Amino acid sequence: MRSLIPSLWNNTRNPNFDPFQSLRRDVQDMFGMIERRLPETESNGHFMAMPSLDLAETKDSVEVTAELPGVSDKDISVSLERNRLIISGEKKKEEEQKGKDYYLSERSFGAFSRVIPLDFEPASDAIDARFEKGILRITVKKPAEVLSKSCEIPVKTKG
Repeated sequence: MRSLIPSLWNNTRNPNFDPFQSLRRDVQDMFGMIERRLPETESNGHFMAMPSLDLAETKDSVEVTAELPGVSDKDISVSLERNRLIISGEKKKEEEQKGKDYYLSERSFGAFSRVIPLDFEPASDAIDARFEKGILRITVKKPAEVLSKSCEIPVKTKG
């Protein structure tokens, strides 16, 4: 094995060289790069770029619930591309505070997009989207051919 990876095991670099420490550092650097690319969150814990989703599947439909606090219904888009349900939009928040000797104005903006792959291609009229109090609820009815493909398989016992 040592002949396959001689650079890790020979001491020509540094007598204190530890290949596992080097590997650990490389993995930490990799996860650090991934973490820096994740969406930012505001101080109150709300999302800036990726809303939280709940997905549920019933016999007749797929149900999607998205938390979109602080987002206006005018800033939300729900679209369908073949078998992909796409929720996108933008959060806009402006806050102003005026005091005796100060004036504070803060703005935060963040676009978001979530793609939900479906196991079927629904008709556009089979989708119902409702937005109320910061919660987006989407129901996607399954097509008849998907419903007819499922069947109950009896389980037999020996005896």
